[in-house]
Amino acid sequence: MNIAPYILANGNWISMAQYMELALYDEIGGYYSKNIANIGFRGDFSTSATMCDLLARRIVQQWREACKAHSRRLPIIEIGGGNGDMAMAICRNMSWMERIFSRYLMVDRSQALRNLQGMVGGHSVSVFSTVEKALKKADGCAFIFSNELPDAFPARQFVHQGGEWLELGVAVVNGQLVRQADRRPLPASSAFARWAQEGQIIEVHESYAEWFAEWQKMWKCGTMLTIDYGQLCDKLYYRRPQGSLRGYKAHTLLNVEELLTMAGHCDITADVNFTDLINLAQGCKGDVVQYMSQREFLLPLADTSVPEEAHLIAVPGAGNYFNVLLQHRFDA
Repeated sequence: MNIAPYILANGNWISMAQYMELALYDEIGGYYSKNIANIGFRGDFSTSATMCDLLARRIVQQWREACKAHSRRLPIIEIGGGNGDMAMAICRNMSWMERIFSRYLMVDRSQALRNLQGMVGGHSVSVFSTVEKALKKADGCAFIFSNELPDAFPARQFVHQGGEWLELGVAVVNGQLVRQADRRPLPASSAFARWAQEGQIIEVHESYAEWFAEWQKMWKCGTMLTIDYGQLCDKLYYRRPQGSLRGYKAHTLLNVEELLTMAGHCDITADVNFTDLINLAQGCKGDVVQYMSQREFLLPLADTSVPEEAHLIAVPGAGNYFNVLLQHRFDA
């Protein structure tokens, strides 16, 4: 995908978030439009759903707890369900009565992925392009969950130089894409104060915060479960002076300079600042917020004699590299 003409047409500078938006989501050349099947062992990256059913079993258990707490059978809304592996794993771990009498709704911005999810889920799954449409179908009350969603949102990138924060973007120099810093207004993030050290690079998922705010008023009650890789702000950039932005192609890690040449052909991601996510959730007055490691979340159901399950709770490893945020909202 050739992004250079777009950059030149926009003053020869775009933010890393704009670059990610084009490289990942452009309808013609974006990665999620062209390579949607590349998930799992033979693809570019794997998710927990492709390894074993442990995470799906635990999500079903959390859904049951939420239904009990809210005294109703909550519709399930999965956001960013990829190729449908998690949805099918969850359905396998529900009783036949739960499958029959529960609504499973999936949300994805990619038309190609929605088509795939509709084929995989069949009549048991309804697919929507926005959370707002899914919440309307659920009458505003739902168990909402995602696995590796915030990291897929375009992230702005900043570098601390000369006592100030500058935004890193992409420009065209001698026909090549290069990173350049510029002074731009800063978004809200806990990382600016904590990591104001010369040369430190950070990422801010401002687009996730904007998306989150758009549909909160439509969500009347239920539980929101967010699982992703990242850390609290204090730990996020420990020994990471170059930040966490990176790419993946065929399970091979790409640094920022390499991924600039791979637009549309690789996944691009950045670790999630869970302090920012907690602040968003706590900003919804009246909501109850819980934060824990993936190990803490999965341990009650994990069988350590099963290698795949042991991997998901390993510390150091996936057990503390992935973390979990629960947001509970009760009827006013």
